[in-house]
Amino acid sequence: MSDASVPDGRVSGTSGGVPLLHRKIHEFVKDEPLHVLLLGRNDTTEKLAHAVQQAGYRAKIVDSISHLLAREEANTFAVVINLDVISSKQHQWLIDLAESNKQWPVIAMSSEDSLAVRAASVRMGGQAFFTAPFDLPAVVAELDALSERFERDPYHVLVVDDQQSVADYYAEVLRDAGFITQTIVSPLAELMPYLQDNIPDLILLDLYMPEINGQELAGIIRQMENLISVPIVFLSSEMSPEHQLRALCTGGDTFLTKPVKSVDLLAAVESRIRRGRTVRNLVMRDPLTGLLNRREALRRLEDEVYRYDRYGHQFCLVMLDLDHFKAINDGYGHAVGDQVIRHFAQTLKSSLREGDIIGRWGGEEFVLGLCESGPEVARDILHRIAAFLQQSSPSAEFNYTFSAGLICSEKGQSFEQLLDRADKRLYEAKQSGRNCIIF
Repeated sequence: MSDASVPDGRVSGTSGGVPLLHRKIHEFVKDEPLHVLLLGRNDTTEKLAHAVQQAGYRAKIVDSISHLLAREEANTFAVVINLDVISSKQHQWLIDLAESNKQWPVIAMSSEDSLAVRAASVRMGGQAFFTAPFDLPAVVAELDALSERFERDPYHVLVVDDQQSVADYYAEVLRDAGFITQTIVSPLAELMPYLQDNIPDLILLDLYMPEINGQELAGIIRQMENLISVPIVFLSSEMSPEHQLRALCTGGDTFLTKPVKSVDLLAAVESRIRRGRTVRNLVMRDPLTGLLNRREALRRLEDEVYRYDRYGHQFCLVMLDLDHFKAINDGYGHAVGDQVIRHFAQTLKSSLREGDIIGRWGGEEFVLGLCESGPEVARDILHRIAAFLQQSSPSAEFNYTFSAGLICSEKGQSFEQLLDRADKRLYEAKQSGRNCIIF
């Protein structure tokens, strides 16, 4: 039995007013900086605007709702609202804007942490809420999460349905809204090869298919460690609550009953991908810096070394260590030490390219995987980072430096050997007086 109902009532994801919960943007122009608006002017907002600009975004502080609405320019993707310095009338205007789907995703900041204030922020379209003392790097990290689907990491959806017309329809609706999609109509032949090389953000899965049903496929997918956190949304005309519950017990996250309206499909997919990525980042990311944690960095670096051996792509590995970091902690306190760690992490992110691997190895140690880069390019990148740090510091009282060990892949060299050699070169850099790069 095949579930071949095609949904009706299509609504365009870009021009039909679909309230995409986390991705509303007036106009996206690739290769242009993304814009962040900040509503409510005070010292905190001024400092945040500077941090946002250092992270590679454009930042604009606006003082009124009319100024906010006038800034509907290309690549504006979020607004940060300082609830401490806006009026109750502005509060209501922002809620009205969100209810009429004329608001960007909101990051709210307030010195008061109460249910009433948090509820107001959600009614304005709030996706994140920060309380005093404000952790500005954490706000920037939230902006990174909101913006990643536009530039660094678009949302990927896999559609599995044995009816080609149905699969193509859902894929088209999602593509119109800015998602990247892949369709599979013969899961027995196509699904495993796809999943061996790809990890989608979400899987849309037809429940009834002739050779293997969606419930069985969901059980198989949940056996794969790297897919445990990927949301699965069942699509079916099945109306029995008992059958729906049985299907969900195998690992599905929700059930959409066909025919599915486009607006319902987009809302379900968008919200679950957002939560799925949040869970994924908790598992894969270092909480202080937002960089890859040691475990995930190891996995990705090992994959790159494998690709080098297989395809001959250039690849360099760098181990870095902040110089005299204990003295910073002892002399200025651990809070300042954390600021230095975050500052260095942000410097690395802004200096490297998409596709490069950046991880926090532990403490004040970091690791870089420079993909498609030879030794000359790698050295230039490290020298540029060192030169930038001479002019930039999170504290007006000191500057800090780093030491680095650089090694590039050679045929027949295992990942463990590469890592050991980079670590030895880092040790040599520290023994040579620090603030240097050994390659």
